[in-house]
Amino acid sequence: MPTNNNIELRSEEVQEIMSRPPNWMIRWGITLVFVLILLFVFLSWFIKYPDIITGKVMLTTAAPPVKLVVKMPGEIDHINVKDNSLVFQNQPIASIRSSLSLEAREVLSKEIQIIQNHLKNATLDKYESKVTGLVFGEIETNYLSLLIALKNYKNLIANNNLAFNIENTNDQIKNQKALLNLTTKQIGNTEKLMANADNKFNADKVLFDKGIISQSDFFEREKSHKLSIADIQNLEKNKIQTSITITDLEKHLHQLKYDFETQKRTYEQEITSNLFIIENLLSTWKQSYEITAPIAGKVAFLQTLSKNQFIEQGKSIFAIIPNNEDYIAYITIEKTGYGKVRVGQKVMLKIDNYPFYEYGQLEGEIQSVSVIPSEDQYLVNVKMINGLISTYNKELKFSPEMSGSAEIITEDLRITDRIFNQFRKIFK
Repeated sequence: MPTNNNIELRSEEVQEIMSRPPNWMIRWGITLVFVLILLFVFLSWFIKYPDIITGKVMLTTAAPPVKLVVKMPGEIDHINVKDNSLVFQNQPIASIRSSLSLEAREVLSKEIQIIQNHLKNATLDKYESKVTGLVFGEIETNYLSLLIALKNYKNLIANNNLAFNIENTNDQIKNQKALLNLTTKQIGNTEKLMANADNKFNADKVLFDKGIISQSDFFEREKSHKLSIADIQNLEKNKIQTSITITDLEKHLHQLKYDFETQKRTYEQEITSNLFIIENLLSTWKQSYEITAPIAGKVAFLQTLSKNQFIEQGKSIFAIIPNNEDYIAYITIEKTGYGKVRVGQKVMLKIDNYPFYEYGQLEGEIQSVSVIPSEDQYLVNVKMINGLISTYNKELKFSPEMSGSAEIITEDLRITDRIFNQFRKIFK
């Protein structure tokens, strides 16, 4: 192919182009690019923005809400409170219908207290039952046993033959002791007469020995003396027999009292046992059929409820929210980035109930981080900085176990650090 070696380098067109100075873009373009690169590097070094780790969050209170679970299936008998009303500890909230009505339970509880007071004051014989026309369901049998034991106790105190025998034996003992005292006095008087009789008999014996009195007279006087001795011996015998009678009566009285006290204790034990069983059954009924507030706070209905509505066993129908404003959040995060999470780092919470673009976000601070994961997730405990006041200065209304998402701001990184980190990842 032929080449043209006769190109005119100094033609008018070439001279015109070479004599025209380049515009500023061409003259300063390289410098501008260089300056822009320097500016980018400078800004990349100077500008920082946070590294964020996301997770799921549940917002609750320091004392978490308590859910109340139905322990026995059945229809709702009473609902004593309204949604969002305040309740005190152990306040009855609702009850499930059973064979023991609420009215019968209240009457029986009061009656049990009255009987316990009589038992404490030893006045059970004065107790009179005023309960009529009520059915106590599964407690009916135990209540009837209690009434029978009370009736037996009253009969023992008022009408039992043991009480009469004890009183009669006491009277016999008193009479025998009076007879013993009288016999003792008679023996004392007789002994004085006997002393005189002995002296007279001794004198008669001396006269007989001297022949002053005849033998027949002496025999008569000796016989009279022996009769006096026999009288004293009879009195002594009566005294011993009276003492034996008193001892036998006292033994009999002791046995009567023992039998009485034994029978009395038996009835008292039956009463106490039935009271204890009924109290346990009432307590079991309360735990099974009555729903009470374990703590003070605000009650929240977890579903629409009405009287006669059937509720399944194990169903949570109420929650008690404690009366405090110490809100905390629990965040679950994945293993990735866990090492960057530290106590004191800032957390931004987005609550599902309140869209963040309308209500803003909640601010928190990490209080603790779990050391051991649960199901490959770590638990982070966050304290709310401004309570439920959002970044838009709006107060969010709390409801139990509010969920959402969380962003943990771990640290501020330069753009250059992030670029170099990406390069390191590529080269590795």
